Amino acid sequence: MPSRTNRITLTLAILTLLIIPARPSHSAEGDAAKLDHLTSQKDWEGAVELAQTITADQNQNEDLTFALARLARGLQNDGQLKEAASFYQVAVTASESPLAAALSDSEKVLVRLAASEVMVQSQNISQAISTLKPILDPSQTSHSSPTDPQSKDATSVTSGSELELTSQQKKIAVWVLLRAGSASLSRGAYMNASTAYSLALIHADQEQRPLALLGDAWATAVRNEQSADAVRKLANFVDQYPDHKDAPNAARGCAQCLKQLGRETDSTAMLSDLLNRWPDSTAAVAVVRTHCGLSPALIPSAVKHWIITKANANELTSFDAATTMLGLIIASETSELVAWSNLSDHLASTDTTGQTTSDTLRQLQLEKRESDAEQLAVKLISSTSDRKVAPAAREAACRWAGRTSRWSMLAIASESEDLNRTDPTRTIAVERLFAEALTQTGQSKEAYAWWSHLADVRSTDDFRILIRCAETETAFGNDVDKAEERIAAARKAAGDNAASIALTKMLESELAIRRSNFDDSRRILEQVIRSAETAAELRGRAQWLIGETWYMQRRYTNAIEAYRKVEAMDTTGTWVAASYLQAGKAFEQMGRHKEATLCYGAILSRFADTSYAVPAGNRMAALSSDRNSSPTPSSQPTIRR
Repeated sequence: MPSRTNRITLTLAILTLLIIPARPSHSAEGDAAKLDHLTSQKDWEGAVELAQTITADQNQNEDLTFALARLARGLQNDGQLKEAASFYQVAVTASESPLAAALSDSEKVLVRLAASEVMVQSQNISQAISTLKPILDPSQTSHSSPTDPQSKDATSVTSGSELELTSQQKKIAVWVLLRAGSASLSRGAYMNASTAYSLALIHADQEQRPLALLGDAWATAVRNEQSADAVRKLANFVDQYPDHKDAPNAARGCAQCLKQLGRETDSTAMLSDLLNRWPDSTAAVAVVRTHCGLSPALIPSAVKHWIITKANANELTSFDAATTMLGLIIASETSELVAWSNLSDHLASTDTTGQTTSDTLRQLQLEKRESDAEQLAVKLISSTSDRKVAPAAREAACRWAGRTSRWSMLAIASESEDLNRTDPTRTIAVERLFAEALTQTGQSKEAYAWWSHLADVRSTDDFRILIRCAETETAFGNDVDKAEERIAAARKAAGDNAASIALTKMLESELAIRRSNFDDSRRILEQVIRSAETAAELRGRAQWLIGETWYMQRRYTNAIEAYRKVEAMDTTGTWVAASYLQAGKAFEQMGRHKEATLCYGAILSRFADTSYAVPAGNRMAALSSDRNSSPTPSSQPTIRR
């Protein structure tokens, strides 16, 4: 779409000076003189009232053309564009009156030019075109308005077929039409745009022709994208003016029209030509972005080539989030290592929300490119001073690793971190995931340092962090009073959340065990079990812990009874397997090796894929060796009475 130029402003500034030339003095009693006086005094109310009165006078015997034009110009300068346009129109009508016989053609044309410009400014495009059309296309001009055949004013405006324009006046008229066409396109008045550009194209000089030609093509295209004329006109513009700044946009518009006509092959060819001839244009970037979100199999080769070429050259300024993601998918698919590296660096430095990183990692997984997803995640997660990584991008990569249980990846990354050094990319979420990864991979000492850092240095009030911190302190800390403080902090963060409160109670019971307060521990655990808000897995764990308290007191019968109840509570099976193993140990302590063997056999048959299977097998083998016997294969192992 053609843009306005400074030439229009300059030309019309000259025009407004020419439109009010010096005229012979009016008689003191003349209406024109009175109107000029009010105009010079900027008495707009009085001038408008007088102008309306004298123009309605059927017996008027004085030419009012320039007095009205001067009033219109004054209103224009005062910002009253609508009123200015109205009086310019009246001035045009007056210029066609027999009373204006003394006016030259040039003066009459200047009135129309000034009038049309103000009409464009006031968004009355149809009126502006109607004012210019009689002097540019006399053969198509009738002596009555097509919209209102009875309108005397309209009849006057559309006359003027015998006026002759100078080359400069014609140039000015074309600039006004180009401006009218641009305004019409912006407002969606496509018929007006088509009329304005078509008329401008007839009279445009070499400088104006590209704008007129392109405007006419756009007007045709927006009126009907399924138009062969639009394709022809847009293609014609591209062929005639390949170096014009709007040529890439015209090529893109032509491709869109071809697609609307069902000519997919021609449309793709046009887009390929656009990407090859104008790779740095905004139109090329826009074309590529329309393919974001599509499967790589649906991306044209020209688009892939453009992306990889730009990525290899590290020309990624125009790459937004979606284009960067598409580029990484394509680079992964085609094994373009340089492009991949540049794109991943670009993603790392520009993804300020983390969404693109998350989406890209997920998409690589969907495309069955797990290794590339891991490579990208490692690059974003690892801390290096020579590579810029946005905090949100690093956090998103860490979250992805956590969601997909890639704890080793996070644990390894944490090893290069210095807790005493501030790192803006190491957000609280990143530190929490590092701590969790170390916990999950069994690196308890290292995890303890991270959880303590989060609680003491970061001063977080996040329950998920505080409960982990309390859990680690309870299990591995040397100060039980400190553990109690950690549990209290977690309890405060839990608020009224019953599930969170249950977790803190579990820690309270474990701390009681550390203090050898077994009765207190069982009391707390029984509260957890009785609560309707407690999850099944947590209830099973609580019951298992009750068994552990009895076991630690060497009250094996009570322990076995407690372990036996776990199966009715834990639907996940996690703590059932643990209870069988501990019950087996209790039976061993009591010398009841047959029952112990049945417990271990139950684990091997029902929970062979759990971590309890190996110790159960070892203990079972040891018992078999001692007694030189094994459980009957067909027997059903159980710890129920």
